[in-house]
Amino acid sequence: MEADIQTLYTSPICSVHNFLCRCTSCSISEKEYQETFSIAYIRKGNFKFKVFRNELDAYSGLFLVCKPGYEQQVRHVHDIPDQCTIFSFPADSCASLMEHAGAFEWFFGNPDIQSILVKATPAMESLHQLIFQSLQQARVPSLWTEQLMMELFLQLLNTESSNRKLPVLNDRQKRYYLPVIENVKDYINRHFEEEINLSHLAAISHMSPFHFSRLFKNMTATAPYGYLLQVRLNHAHLQLRNTGLPVTDVAFTTGFNSLEHFSAAYKKQFGKSPLAARS
Repeated sequence: MEADIQTLYTSPICSVHNFLCRCTSCSISEKEYQETFSIAYIRKGNFKFKVFRNELDAYSGLFLVCKPGYEQQVRHVHDIPDQCTIFSFPADSCASLMEHAGAFEWFFGNPDIQSILVKATPAMESLHQLIFQSLQQARVPSLWTEQLMMELFLQLLNTESSNRKLPVLNDRQKRYYLPVIENVKDYINRHFEEEINLSHLAAISHMSPFHFSRLFKNMTATAPYGYLLQVRLNHAHLQLRNTGLPVTDVAFTTGFNSLEHFSAAYKKQFGKSPLAARS
């Protein structure tokens, strides 16, 4: 397998790598030894990840979580190049992370399970987007970036079991429709503060609004507006916790049209009012 692997960031917490597949034809990789605990976010593509007798169907919008100490192989499914953001953890950092991963005790405590796939929530995808953008800067803001990473890892490793169910997608959906949906999600993450309507998103995907809305929900288990709302709330949550902006400013800079709507949505999501989130 041919690939470019760029190291974007290194710290005692983890190393971050940008994996860009360069294969010109579908193939299966040689066996590789997994030396560290890793979390990979699949930004693009679809591949089969094989460990022992288990083969995971990995595609964009999923996290691939791998324990160390095992051999693995990767097999391409189609000619769309795979792109992943890979977080690799040294032993000390991994041990600390496991102490806060209560929802994943079943995974860490079972030696028969080496790797799993976890569906990213809109909030996780938003955090990944912020991290990846931060790592592209000439001078990476280390403290902010690492804080975003820790938020992402804790959200991922405390995902309830009901949220770990993966959408059932056939090969045609993964090859032709999933890249379109990923483009739309990327657009939402980059323009969440703007006025976004269904017709605009449908035009980006070159579909009718009805077809796009149904496809988006079938493939993500979230309606387009629900996805947008989760992204906005995630950005608002980060601003409330890390800036001194007034709540009204936070609401309007994250795309909400009224303080009342923002406050109600925030309390429903986080169980407390925006003001209480700062106390």
